[in-house]
Amino acid sequence: MNSIKISNFMKLKKATIDNYKSIKIALSLIFLCIISFNAFSTDTVKIFGMVTDYNGNPVDSCSIIVYNPDFSEAYETLSDPQGCYSLDSIAKGRYAAVAAMRVNEYPRMLKVSPEKMKLEFWAWNVIADRDIKLNIRYDKMELYGTTAFIEYGGRQEMLVYTRPMSVTKAIAYQNFADKGDAEKNSIVTIEPQYMTFEVCADGKPLEIYSIQPLTMHNSWNSVGNDICYLLQVELPKDIYTHDAPYEIRVVGHNSQYDEHGESVYYLEPPKYTCKK
Repeated sequence: MNSIKISNFMKLKKATIDNYKSIKIALSLIFLCIISFNAFSTDTVKIFGMVTDYNGNPVDSCSIIVYNPDFSEAYETLSDPQGCYSLDSIAKGRYAAVAAMRVNEYPRMLKVSPEKMKLEFWAWNVIADRDIKLNIRYDKMELYGTTAFIEYGGRQEMLVYTRPMSVTKAIAYQNFADKGDAEKNSIVTIEPQYMTFEVCADGKPLEIYSIQPLTMHNSWNSVGNDICYLLQVELPKDIYTHDAPYEIRVVGHNSQYDEHGESVYYLEPPKYTCKK
């Protein structure tokens, strides 16, 4: 009888140990899954939004491309019939730019009639440390190289640089499809009497104090100098306490040909150590 009790006890003990091991393995797998999910979720972000024209209509089949610093393509997607797009699982980091347009509408592709040709949208200095909602509009004017910067501790103002280019002026040159020839023998930037601007920080309008047209020296042996602009604008009120990059959006209008365009620059607020 005692031997039977001991045998039953040993069987029960073994079953308990086996159950414990199974539970331990299951918990370990769950823990590893949680760790893997957290690592994945914290090391990647997404860039998403809508692409529309200047009448608010959705733009489908628009290419949205994230560029590395050497302008190689890091990520790419297309907008859907509702104009929505989402670039998922983007590795956290800093990217040179996001560009967007329907590829066939680019003038040198020669895929559409001249009246349907457009120039691209750009977002610069893309700080992908969190999910980014980036709504996109593009038309017949490109605002290239847009950059925003502040004078720390000085005047409560911000300076924004941009270089507007007109598709109407671009295709007016007979050989515009030849990039090298066109860049040497035509000027596509826009004269000050035709340009107006709006500037926003995270969607909030900023007052523009002055617009300074600048001449870019001809260093490419082209037919003339390009025109660019330095905008003196209001500094966002919370610039020194803001905890995320600002979306500085510049919207331009060329009244000569009724062309619209805009671009974005992600401005990182200054962060300094304060010793007390």
